[in-house]
Amino acid sequence: MYDRDFMNPQLQVWMPSVLALFAALIVVVITAGLNTRALSAQIDALRNQIEGQMSTLRAEVRGEIVALRAEMKQEMAELRLEIRTQLLDLIHRVERLEEQRGLVRP
Repeated sequence: MYDRDFMNPQLQVWMPSVLALFAALIVVVITAGLNTRALSAQIDALRNQIEGQMSTLRAEVRGEIVALRAEMKQEMAELRLEIRTQLLDLIHRVERLEEQRGLVRP
């Protein structure tokens, strides 16, 4: 068994302080561990939220790019049609002028 008289008297004086210090150290380490876990969970949640927002923004930008491409293709097709129409009109005018003036095309 354990007898208090068996312990060194100097050790008996310091034992409560050492035990209190050890207990405080344990509390600090446990608290730091819990705080680290909580902070890690908050960082993970924030990271997931940011990744979700980035995915949403990427999808929106891709959609806008697709719409812009389609609009540009439509505009280019309309421009080609307008140029063709004006070119054909110009060709007909030149042919009429040649016929009116009796010019012969080589």
